[in-house]
Amino acid sequence: MSIFATEFPARPDINKARFTAAAIAWIRGIKASRVLEEFDAKELYHDDAWLETNAGEALALKSYEHNSISAFGVRLEIPDDMGRKWRTECVYSRFADAAFLRIRGQCFAVEPHAVLETPKKPYFISQSIEDNWTASDGKLQIQSTPHYLQTNALSLAQAILTGHATEFLPCIYVSRNNDNSLPLDPNRLAKKIAGLGHIVVEPDRGFSFELMNASNRENPYAGAIGIFAPSGKQLSRLFRKADDRSGYKLETLCAFSVNSFMSGLAAKRGWEWQQIQEEQSRLLRGQISSESTDSFNEYIDYVDAELKAKDEQIENLKTLLEIAKASSSNETMDSSDLLPIALAKVIGRELYEGEFSDRLRFIIKQMAVLPNLDVDERTSAFAQEFVKSTNFTGRAASLIVQIKAASKDGNEMPKRLGALLSAMGYSKTQEGKHLKFKAPSDLFGMADEVLPSTPSDSQRGGKNRGGDIIRHLGLSNLRGN
Repeated sequence: MSIFATEFPARPDINKARFTAAAIAWIRGIKASRVLEEFDAKELYHDDAWLETNAGEALALKSYEHNSISAFGVRLEIPDDMGRKWRTECVYSRFADAAFLRIRGQCFAVEPHAVLETPKKPYFISQSIEDNWTASDGKLQIQSTPHYLQTNALSLAQAILTGHATEFLPCIYVSRNNDNSLPLDPNRLAKKIAGLGHIVVEPDRGFSFELMNASNRENPYAGAIGIFAPSGKQLSRLFRKADDRSGYKLETLCAFSVNSFMSGLAAKRGWEWQQIQEEQSRLLRGQISSESTDSFNEYIDYVDAELKAKDEQIENLKTLLEIAKASSSNETMDSSDLLPIALAKVIGRELYEGEFSDRLRFIIKQMAVLPNLDVDERTSAFAQEFVKSTNFTGRAASLIVQIKAASKDGNEMPKRLGALLSAMGYSKTQEGKHLKFKAPSDLFGMADEVLPSTPSDSQRGGKNRGGDIIRHLGLSNLRGN
């Protein structure tokens, strides 16, 4: 993919002068740009401006204001020394009281065999957010910081999962780990994807269970990241890997997912650069029909420009079609998640997402090494190849680490380990000097757990209880090869 694109609502009070000033400020901040200081050719009109350097860098500004519609756009093209040209288009369009920003970047070849790359997010987006140009996208404000849900925001979380929260941008829903920690840095990710998506962080682990009951277990939980389109369709469900201690790799995957989704969409309500050109031509055509023919040559120039804009639109649509085809062909299952989410939900509640996939792999792995199992050679060979071609999710190992950490201090063990069991859905009752934790009915095959209601007498006692729970949950066999 060699394009970048996004679109979101904006304030309706941005005028031509303010847009032009913002465009110039953005260009002045681009180190590779020289067009404002070193242009060799120019054309300046009240609704059109064009500058170009000998090196091929070009800047164009366009505006259209008629009746209740206003549109202002800037296009910057910068060639590089690798046979490519980098084009960025930023268009603000207003229709009465509704306004939108459409940003599009593209890398295209000007020489044969040039290697194309996907453009990075233009700083114009962050600049617009910092300058308070953005408006609300449905129930969420467009911003460069996360949306931290309150414990009473269950309806908003449901709206994200059902497609009733936003109209333009996807939501990255960040669930809490069993110990209430987060799998990544939401502030860092929010800055990275500002203008491309919303970061929504759940308040605590208990909120996951409320949302689970309200959404028929459609929600991400236990540290999972769910990326939801405005329609409510889940685009990705991601997890932090064991070797990703800082969560940076997970953040990169999240950013890539929303970038790919937004870049594959055509403009929803805002105008593209080419539409400004079309409307300029249409307006001039109307003026010529009612006036003298003095403007005929100018009209011909606009028609030529409009035809060129049409050609660009066709190429843009072809590119979007290729992206859609690539996205469709890339919709494959992660080898660590063997069971579809829908099937896992039918079976019952998982201790962590992918638990049933891990148990299925463990069963087949055991079958592959049993010497006297009465199966044919084909089935036996399949089991061996299946084990070679798949992996454990690694999430059992993460849960083991959390249980061991909660059991490390014998004095704190009852409180910390009890909180962890409660986060898994166990219900707590007091029985004499002990706390009894009963597994929910849909968490089948789990024994009740008993913890002292007072601090343990020794460090060893805490570690023993942690080891017992790990064994009861059957996690050791699921943590990997």
